[in-house]
Amino acid sequence: MALALLLPACAAPGERPATAEPAPITASRSPAVDTLPCTRAKAEPGRTPTAADVATPRSPGPLPRPSDEYLDEEYRGEMLRRQMEANDAYRERRPLPETALPGAVRCAVKAEDALKPLYEKKVFDEKAVKKALAAAGLPDSAVEKPASRDRAPHDGVIIAAWTGQACIVGYLSPGYGAHVEYGSTIADGGCLPARD
Repeated sequence: MALALLLPACAAPGERPATAEPAPITASRSPAVDTLPCTRAKAEPGRTPTAADVATPRSPGPLPRPSDEYLDEEYRGEMLRRQMEANDAYRERRPLPETALPGAVRCAVKAEDALKPLYEKKVFDEKAVKKALAAAGLPDSAVEKPASRDRAPHDGVIIAAWTGQACIVGYLSPGYGAHVEYGSTIADGGCLPARD
């Protein structure tokens, strides 16, 4: 039965098999656009929010092994440093494209404006933070307790929002105040590391 299904696709003896033309490659992905209301807010001159750290180049090339690698403390220390660097690589961010910067900056400023009054009033409730961010033009923001892999104080709450081109991330902490940054997604693909 299977052979009967395959035979019509074969060429007759002495004929060259027909080759199918490859399908043209088309760009089906549309360019990224900002979708949050805060990206269309009026820019505030003089306000410069914090850009998230961008990954620095990795350690150059392989590390030459000394003959006494198990006794060479300098070699073992460098190997440990490189292993720790590799373990954290999933949290690294890359530079944002120029088109993403205006919306990211506007939203980061709006998020700062939403969080600072909450800190001054000592309000650290997730619902209150979510409501303040929504009113500032960042609806559907993630607001939750920090997880073990978050680069934030482990009191209060962390925030994350996607503008359509950039991440707005930060925290509201009783001990450390309000802090907001903008940047790309992390190497894992989201704005924040996977939850515990």
